[in-house]
Amino acid sequence: MKNIILAAGRAKRELSVLIPPEKNKVLLRILGKPVIYYPLHSLQEASGKETIIVYRKGEEQVINEARNYSKHPIIPIAQEEGNTIREAILAASKELDKENYFFLVFGDIVIEPEPLIRLYNTHLTEEPDATILLVPYDPEYAETYGTATIDEEGYLTKTLTSKSIEKPKYIIGGAYILPNHILDLLEKNMSLPEAINQLIREGAKIKTILWTGTWIDIGYPTDLLEADYTLLSMIKSTMISDKAEIEPTSTIIGPVLIDENTYIDHHVLIKGPVYIGKNSFIGAYSFIRQYSDINNNVRIGAYNEVKKSNIQPYTLLDSYVYIADSIIGENSIIGAYTITLNVLEAKMKTPRVRKHLVNPPKKEIEKLGAIIGYNTKIGTKTIIYPGKTIKPETIIEPDTVLR
Repeated sequence: MKNIILAAGRAKRELSVLIPPEKNKVLLRILGKPVIYYPLHSLQEASGKETIIVYRKGEEQVINEARNYSKHPIIPIAQEEGNTIREAILAASKELDKENYFFLVFGDIVIEPEPLIRLYNTHLTEEPDATILLVPYDPEYAETYGTATIDEEGYLTKTLTSKSIEKPKYIIGGAYILPNHILDLLEKNMSLPEAINQLIREGAKIKTILWTGTWIDIGYPTDLLEADYTLLSMIKSTMISDKAEIEPTSTIIGPVLIDENTYIDHHVLIKGPVYIGKNSFIGAYSFIRQYSDINNNVRIGAYNEVKKSNIQPYTLLDSYVYIADSIIGENSIIGAYTITLNVLEAKMKTPRVRKHLVNPPKKEIEKLGAIIGYNTKIGTKTIIYPGKTIKPETIIEPDTVLR
């Protein structure tokens, strides 16, 4: 059985503001690691062997990063044309044809090893014609991954399209063990769901595994915040690298992860769960609040406050900056006294935003600060309204209000 990860997909418009040229969404950072680390690690924990990675030609950094984290050899396959899952799989058809089955995982999902281990073991012990991971139905994820119906014994009866009148109960979870016969169906210009349905019509028994644990599709910027919230919630203790330097007047209330060669200046308060990456700097009197993900090579000046935000590498926050519920693309500069507002108006529709309970009064509100594209420079005393997206490589003059 061959392992294969698809990592050549194009990002949605909303997410693309965070992705510089010659990079891919699977290189965005979550707790210091690229997105591709999470499916790669989990796949290799389930099926420990060499792994094919299909990447977009020109985005070779995907392979370099995968090799940094892989426990087994990586076989790179460059996808030179096409944007579909079908075309990505067929790009690797020569490698996949060498064995009877292949273990396919999408490269943009944050997933634990356990469901892939269950998928692999079920396929080996029950010997169905194919085995597919399902997750509970959520309409916001169904648009990307497709939906399915199953019978009482857990076998797949049909994959559905968005136009189907049937009401689905499950989403296909981006992990499959498939027979190489499906390559012939894909060659006939069938999509992957169409090819799976054809297998069923031919009498194939396709077993499903339902997973209700951690599963996050990184499709929108807010998915980075959801991944941060989920993964940081799993941290139970503080771990500080012995190569990090923490001034004695700073206060750390765990759980907190602080990576190597990071400096925490005097009188900083960090309230976990929080991640602070390698080679970063937190200036004096700054307050780093829960569910903040400060990635590698980030500099945060004095008297800043950061809350529930994802800050990509090589970003600089000057002094007296307030960042809340925001995502900041790499290599950006945020000028002093900049503020991100974060309470969305009820009429604003933003995909996949976590709801917050306000007490008092007891009501749910949605919070989202700014989505700031890579290589952006924001001048001092800028106010950014909730849910505002700033395009990459934008230069904002001082004293600007961005609505």
